[in-house]
This record gives sequence, structure tokens and C-alpha cells, in this order.
Amino acid sequence: MAQYIGVDIGGTKIHVGLVDHKGKILKERFLKTEAEKGSKKVLANIFDAIDTFYSRDVSGIGIGCPGPLDIKRGRILDPRNLPLHNFNLRQAAAKKYRVPVFLDNDANCFALGEAIYGAGKGRKIVVAFTMGTGIGGGIVIEGKILHGRNNAGELGHMVINKDESRKRHGHKGCLESYIGKLTLRDSAKGLRAKNPYDLYVLSKKGNKKARKIWQGVGSDLGIGIANMVNILDPDVIVIGGNVAGAWEFFRKSMEATAKEKSMTGLPRIAKSKLGSQAAVIGAARLAMRQ
Repeated sequence: MAQYIGVDIGGTKIHVGLVDHKGKILKERFLKTEAEKGSKKVLANIFDAIDTFYSRDVSGIGIGCPGPLDIKRGRILDPRNLPLHNFNLRQAAAKKYRVPVFLDNDANCFALGEAIYGAGKGRKIVVAFTMGTGIGGGIVIEGKILHGRNNAGELGHMVINKDESRKRHGHKGCLESYIGKLTLRDSAKGLRAKNPYDLYVLSKKGNKKARKIWQGVGSDLGIGIANMVNILDPDVIVIGGNVAGAWEFFRKSMEATAKEKSMTGLPRIAKSKLGSQAAVIGAARLAMRQ
């Protein structure tokens, strides 16, 4: 029975899984990326991850990586948190393993995994937001990732306020600059919260300021969701990423704002079903469709 390897490369860790033809992870492993040690070390760690599960039973390899990418050529261009610049990872991996290799944006892989096997299963148009250090996104239509000319789906960079004057992280006025991890950290000044998880814990304990911050996250995310509803009118919108763990504290304001600003009424808005495995499963799916 055919097996596939899915790889999700992040700035701090690499997640690799051996995946069957039904999208089930049979085995998985996490390794440190060690980006601070340079390109050779990162590449060695990526291959070490793949080596864990590579065998003659593997029919293909799919890799999800932060962009920007040249997806058609399989080249990593200039990612913010990786030292691999203008590097053809697909070509290097195919030469080493002698099986078909596919490369795509990590958020696209997340979206594909959720569209085929997760919260968007059976739906025609699926839009996915990933909430982490940055805000990523992906659009899947009839089981295929929408790439546009090359890098469609950068949902975190949609502008939600063109008159932005305060200093934030990311492009001025973009969604990521409002609800990315670094901005949440800055918003939590004065609280004992060094990261979104700390902010979540404070909210669980009833801290009013922490809960207000999450309500603001929901409202800003709701604007982004409304934009996607007005443009694509998707069947479902999936929200994932580690920051989405605070779902209970931002869901109501997210849905209220999205409903207020959407012209057509809201589709189902769902929390990720596959969680941290979505991008690995989606990456493996790339290789299943060769």
C-alpha cells in the first residue's frame, strides 16, 4: 500500500509524518530547525527528518515551507525565518530520494489538509486562516490549491486599515499587524503574559484585560473573514494555528464582526479539525496527486 512523507518546515521546528493514502499519519517526528546555524544545518535537519521514514514503500514526498516560494520550480525564495534563500529544495530532495517531490506554502498545505480530510471535507470552496507568529492562509477550490500567478492566499497581508498610524509588526494596516503573535505580546504589556498562551491562561482565570484583547483579535479577524466571504463566498472557513487555541475567547466577536461586514451572510466558520497535523497531511497530499 502506497505511503507518503509529509514535511512541515517552520522557523523553530520541523514536523514530519509518514502518511497513508487515506490521509492518516502512521508515524511522526519533530526536530529542531536550528535556523540560527545556517543553511547547511537546516538542510541537513530537513533530510534527517525525511530519512526517518523514507523506504521503498514511499511513493512521494510533499514539503510545506514558509514563503515566498517559486512553487512552479520548487524554489524557496526569501523566507523571513529560514536561511534558505533562492534554493531549489524540490530539486535537491528529488535528487537524493529518487521519488516525486512537491513543494508548497506551509499555510497552503494546512488549508489542503483541512479541505480534504478535516473541517472542510466534502466542501467545494475552503478558505483557511492559520494564526501563529504570523497570519497565514490558503484557498482550496474543488480539492486544488489556488496559487494565482504564484503566491495567492497570503491572507494575513490583506489591509484592514489603510490609515494605520501606530507602529505594529508586519505591513502597516495588514491583518497580521493586528493579530500576529508579536502584536499580541505588545498588547499584553502590563500583564504577566509573554506570549499568547500566557494571555489565554489569564483569560481562563477571568482577567478582564486579557479577555478584552482576545475580543479585539476576534473583531480584527472578523474583518478578514468578511473580506474573504465577500470575495469568494466560500462554503467553509477554517481557523487553525497555535493561537487559535484561544478560540473560546475570540469566537463571538469574530463571528459578530464577520456577520456585520459580510454582504452575503456567513458560511460555517470552524476550528481546525486536524490541528498541528494538518500541514503535514496536506503536504503529503501534494504527493498523492501526482
